[in-house]
Amino acid sequence: MPRPPKKKPVGAKLRNWRVAIMRSRAHQLGTVQAQDQTAAEAEAIKAFGLSEDQRKRLMIWERDW
Repeated sequence: MPRPPKKKPVGAKLRNWRVAIMRSRAHQLGTVQAQDQTAAEAEAIKAFGLSEDQRKRLMIWERDW
């Protein structure tokens, strides 16, 4: 009797988040993938190497596709 196929573990779905920093106008840095906004902020800090001052001016919102 054949064995049933193995199921892949179901992980949390990653969403795309836009990342920008406020200057005189918003300057878009790019996008990151994360589960929620808090995780997206941490990923953006790591990915873009942001300083403490830049972190205070960080804007993150979910990208609608």
